[in-house]
Amino acid sequence: MQFSATVESAGRVHLSAFGGADKSGWVIPLGYGTWRLYDASGRQIDFFTRSDLGFASKDMLKETYLEGLVPGESYTIELASQDYCNNKGTFRQVVTMPQAAPESNNPEVSVPGIVQIGFMTYNPALQFSVTDDTGVRRVAVHINGALVKEYRYSDGASFRWWCDPYPVDAVESSLEGPNCYYAYPSSYRGTSAIVEIVVEDVLGNRSVSSAQLVL
Repeated sequence: MQFSATVESAGRVHLSAFGGADKSGWVIPLGYGTWRLYDASGRQIDFFTRSDLGFASKDMLKETYLEGLVPGESYTIELASQDYCNNKGTFRQVVTMPQAAPESNNPEVSVPGIVQIGFMTYNPALQFSVTDDTGVRRVAVHINGALVKEYRYSDGASFRWWCDPYPVDAVESSLEGPNCYYAYPSSYRGTSAIVEIVVEDVLGNRSVSSAQLVL
């Protein structure tokens, strides 16, 4: 199985897998560790997914976004696939990110809400979506004014992956869409709190979204 890599901005690439054939007539993305990312020295610096999928089609992994790449840097992206007999193959492609062009558009961040996450055991978590036309650099979560979680991208070590919504199940999972999830501490559960999401892009443009929620 091969893929095309479309550079969408200075920090984001869209990956689209296609092809793949053998005698079984059945070739799909591997699942755990389907996509792997290497820096210019050849060192593996990230992979996706970090767990296998349960009760979902692995075909959803054919359309994947990778964000948090450093403008101007080169990377090697690898796709692992397998056939019906569990034989595995890989395909690699090098991408060079452009420099970030000056722009003043603020990131887009949705109003935070509460969802249940987990596989066998469900726990409440904050959920919100974040996008930017250049690339997200930082996402911070505040509860009642206190910083409780911070995500930093575009530093060569932290990355964000997500898939196009897979239409078969008609339900958006935690892998689909540019979503962020934060399982907040149990000490907040049952309390009413103001949740604030602060987002910055690689050029320093900033957006804030907030909501009062019963956690």
